[in-house]
Amino acid sequence: MSEENRRELEPRFYRAVGATGPQSEKAFPALARRREKNIEDKFADSQEIAKKVESFYRGTSPNQVITENLTSKANARDDNSERVSGVKSSLSAKTAAVLILVLPLIVGLIDVLVTGRIGIITSLAYSITLLYLATTINMRNAWDPVIAGPVAYLIVTLILGQLTLGSAGSFMLKQVAMILTTLAFNAPWIVGATVIAFVIALRRIRRSA
Repeated sequence: MSEENRRELEPRFYRAVGATGPQSEKAFPALARRREKNIEDKFADSQEIAKKVESFYRGTSPNQVITENLTSKANARDDNSERVSGVKSSLSAKTAAVLILVLPLIVGLIDVLVTGRIGIITSLAYSITLLYLATTINMRNAWDPVIAGPVAYLIVTLILGQLTLGSAGSFMLKQVAMILTTLAFNAPWIVGATVIAFVIALRRIRRSA
């Protein structure tokens, strides 16, 4: 490039960045400061966007429409869980443990006093109680009735079975014979109710997921 052309272009170039005359020596630093300012502005915009995204996922977005939609979806999920359970209030694990043990025990006592053994009446009370708990217990303890049910029936058998024992023979042999006989006679009720409770718990968990 000729010296004349270079002298002609230099003022235009310097004026493009806001520098003329003696200020031309500071033209390049001025250009750098402008670029830095643009970068800072872009970075500030990115921070603002990040805050909005974070607020959105926390459910605290200033946009009332988004917040209301998130709240309505959460309420709909809670309502769906309540419809699956069959009732609006769910039972706690402690309440369920008391019911699965006390109700069959009371009914079983009447059964033993009337029939002289732990039979169909006790098993029917156990089955109804177990299925009721499998339907109404809270979702955090959905598997508890399936596990605690057979254990509760064994405890009821050990307690009420003492009323059916004779006076002759070894104590241990009488206990073993009483337990095996009672469980074998009521096995269809115990296994059937436990399997149905398992299916109920599985369906409730899948629907609430």
